[in-house]
Amino acid sequence: MTTLSVTERWLDERLIEAPPELAMDVRTLVRAAGEDSQDESGDAIANLLARAGLSGLDEIVEGREGRESALRLLAADAALTLAFEAAAELDGDVQALCTRLGPRGELGERLDRETRPGGGG
Repeated sequence: MTTLSVTERWLDERLIEAPPELAMDVRTLVRAAGEDSQDESGDAIANLLARAGLSGLDEIVEGREGRESALRLLAADAALTLAFEAAAELDGDVQALCTRLGPRGELGERLDRETRPGGGG
């Protein structure tokens, strides 16, 4: 079984009550971020979800517009939230995920790029 299919099975239980369009977009982000792996750990699932969420945020910054942009932003937020849920629930390293993604991590770097004069969007 691959990490992707493990992650999708884990996601199915959490997205069952989500609006169908949102659930589909979260899954789309996860599939696009996926890699073939046998690792079923909380860290592997959390890292895949985090990559998916960050990728969705990057798409927004790069200029998606309209309703599609709003849906992608919600899906990216959901993927990042679910990354922390997976880490916590499946005995992953929540602290390491916080450090990697937090204000001094990948999210902070993206914010710095966007707010710096002459930066991105």
